[in-house]
Amino acid sequence: MVQDSYEPLLNGELASLLRQRGLDAAAEQRQGGKQMDVLVSLDDARVVLEAEIGTRRGAIRDADRRLAQGLTTLVFAICYEEGTTRDNIAEARMAWTLRTRDASSGKAREGTPALAEWREGTVADLAESVKHAPAEVDDADMAAGMLLVALEGAREIPPSARRELAHVLKLPTPSGKHQDGDYLKRTKRALLVLATAMLFHHRLQGRLGDQPREWSGEWPPASPGACAGDAQSVDAHDEAWKAILAVDYKPVFETARVVLAELKSVNDSDRLVSRLAEEVARIARRTTGLRHDLLGRVFHRVLETAANDGSFYTSSAAATLLAGIALRADMLDWSDPDAVAQLRIADFACGTGTLLMAAAERIREIRWADGPPDEVYETLLAELLVEHVLWGYDINLTATHMTASTLGMLSPRTKFRQMNVYSTELRVLDGQAYTGSLEFLAGQPRLAAWPQLNRQVDGDREDEDAKRGKMPPQMDLVIMNPPFTSQSLRHDQFTETEEQSIKEREKEILAGEPYRAAARLHSSGGMFIALGTSRVKDDTGTLALILPSVVPTAPGNLALRQYLADAFHIELIVSSHDPQRIFFSENTKIGEVLLVCRRWTSDAPKPPTRFVNLAKNPATVLDALALVRQIEANDAGSYTTQYVSAERIARGDWEACNFFSPHLVEEYRTLSDIPALCALSEIADVGPIGQQARVAYTRSEVPTRSGRRALWYHKTSVSTSMRARPDVYIEPVPEKRKMADSYWEKRSRLLLPHRLRLNLARVAAVVLDAPAVGSLWTPCRPRDGDARTEAALCAWLNSSPGLFALLAGRDNRVLSYPQFSLHTLRSVPVPDFRALGDEPRDALAAAFEQLKDKPFKPFPRMAEDDVRHDLDNTVADVLGLDREWLERIRTELGREPSVTDKRWGSEGEGQQAGLL
Repeated sequence: MVQDSYEPLLNGELASLLRQRGLDAAAEQRQGGKQMDVLVSLDDARVVLEAEIGTRRGAIRDADRRLAQGLTTLVFAICYEEGTTRDNIAEARMAWTLRTRDASSGKAREGTPALAEWREGTVADLAESVKHAPAEVDDADMAAGMLLVALEGAREIPPSARRELAHVLKLPTPSGKHQDGDYLKRTKRALLVLATAMLFHHRLQGRLGDQPREWSGEWPPASPGACAGDAQSVDAHDEAWKAILAVDYKPVFETARVVLAELKSVNDSDRLVSRLAEEVARIARRTTGLRHDLLGRVFHRVLETAANDGSFYTSSAAATLLAGIALRADMLDWSDPDAVAQLRIADFACGTGTLLMAAAERIREIRWADGPPDEVYETLLAELLVEHVLWGYDINLTATHMTASTLGMLSPRTKFRQMNVYSTELRVLDGQAYTGSLEFLAGQPRLAAWPQLNRQVDGDREDEDAKRGKMPPQMDLVIMNPPFTSQSLRHDQFTETEEQSIKEREKEILAGEPYRAAARLHSSGGMFIALGTSRVKDDTGTLALILPSVVPTAPGNLALRQYLADAFHIELIVSSHDPQRIFFSENTKIGEVLLVCRRWTSDAPKPPTRFVNLAKNPATVLDALALVRQIEANDAGSYTTQYVSAERIARGDWEACNFFSPHLVEEYRTLSDIPALCALSEIADVGPIGQQARVAYTRSEVPTRSGRRALWYHKTSVSTSMRARPDVYIEPVPEKRKMADSYWEKRSRLLLPHRLRLNLARVAAVVLDAPAVGSLWTPCRPRDGDARTEAALCAWLNSSPGLFALLAGRDNRVLSYPQFSLHTLRSVPVPDFRALGDEPRDALAAAFEQLKDKPFKPFPRMAEDDVRHDLDNTVADVLGLDREWLERIRTELGREPSVTDKRWGSEGEGQQAGLL
């Protein structure tokens, strides 16, 4: 037994098992007189595994020694459990942590064994970590920053050339006073096309094979380094890329050659291109080849239009998570090429292809679960994915260029005859408006042809194929991060006339269709959801989406929720309650959710919807993969699980993502079902929203001519009790006098919050001594005009159940800083004093009078707040509620991550609950 568990024997068996998982692994390798326990050779990196039996500290010591010796930049320290043998190592548990060195300094990164982040699992889990190790340590943000600096070379290109570059890449012609800046951005995108081709060129080195018959020039093509160092760098790159095009990769290199052709007329263009190529070479050395997360970061920073067109970049971790929960192992026989060839997956707003690439990686991982495919099948699988399975569309040609580039990297040796990646037209052409991918709803898509040299193009004339377009097949999976933005901000790059034409075309497409109300014409995201629904198969299709958190939470999105619930079984909703990462897109700070919807054709009732609320949102691909496995197995992890019946989902009750605690979700249903409660709008008028005061009035610290006053701010250090005092004088803006007077007529003593900083706030409603208006506050006027009703409502909203009711219906743009729309405030459940009578109302009003000047503690401390405790007791007595039940609500609510603005477990709660 001692011999059987001898470490070198375990290392040999480990290498053998890793080879069975498709990794090129060898045990006990020597280099430069140094011995490595296991060496794994990946396409673009070498990974060393250093193992010890029973001691993590020793494994880290050996791993860091290999880093210091310069044998690699990636070393796994592995700890075999005591009792591991060659016979049981395949099923045995082991622990590992990745040790790296900084690629720029060559020094080992600081850290101690005590601070190392260890993962545990079997050899199969370790294999997954090793496969994705390069992505774990690549500093994509650093590389993106390097590339962004290199793209500043666009400033050296004269305005006339900038306009030509925009024209050949079919970028919209900017208008207005910011034309020069807009053309500069378009020129940076043109240089990014070059940089992408250069990165691709690096990846192809050594993989191009024999000289093609149709190519008679130099072979193999000049290396990226040779092209960068050539005095005529533009021509050198052009000649090398022409040679590569004799093999394949037309979408990548033909488009880049178009850019090169335009740059030839620019003075000193060789120096500009050479400088860009040198920076790309440094990035290629720093990162693992052509990375879609790197390109996504750069593209969206150059584009800088997310606020207008909703083009948010999906993080690699989020893409891995969404593809992992959308694509299941039981969907088909993944070992059967014919079955895989029939699969269809589309992203109609594909951007740089992150979600499509994640879907491809997910398919390969499912296939590998049954053992690694042979090299022939691996090549065939890549060919099937690119030529048949994956379909991508986007209005940004430069984005689709990157999508084609990253998908081409699925198998650099494979010659792809056809990529189903297309740029859709969003513009007005010959008097006809085209709406990008949304034209698929009308069955009349117009696709833009790839730019290429030696083709006569007259103005806006395109290939006939592009003019006609081609409807894609019905999809097994539509996976998207739809562009959510308001109608008022969209298409700002167009003239007013063009923008109006495009909007009219969108209305025309949706007119008379059953999904028009759900599409919500003020938002592009709803239209893309309607598009996705129309393109998935009627019987087995799946829709997987990244959506803003307001979709499942805001009352204004009720029609969209009901539409989705009617068209699909809402299988899974994943939301983040991690204050450090409430989003799944990298260039946004608003909360988002992942949604998986599947067609339901069975006569049986739809199953409940599963809500997974994350305590920790995975930031890396490896963490996302681990989370996918946990969700699949329904294992306990750093998340809570809640189930909501299909009946509630159909009604639009998706509020389970508003609370991390399943207990609070269940108890809110208990609260909302209390017969004595009604919507606030049934007994009071609410509005207008506070922002109108900021438009209609100017504020002053000294008295004004009008003498009007307002509660302008919500300072949590000042607003500590239920009675508040105005803090500014206000004066109508002369040209807004009518609006100001109208707003003043709706003043009230009772004010409700427009926004709340939950971790600092103490009150959720206030009463003034005299009617006034607010800026961060919204007036609320009880219809009976009775001051006692104002006081009673204020008392209710500051009690634990009242605050609970308010937060259950919040618009979750930011978890700890929710915004309350008029629709939300009007929907808040409050005591129905019409049914209850005067006595309960007067009791709550009396509690208000008794407690109105006493300061509350901040919401996270509500469990220890004597004032709120006393208020809760009155509410319990008035409504006949159990005091112990309210005590639990108060305690749980104060521990919510959205209320504390701290990651669950950061102060011990999570560990005690077994969540972290």
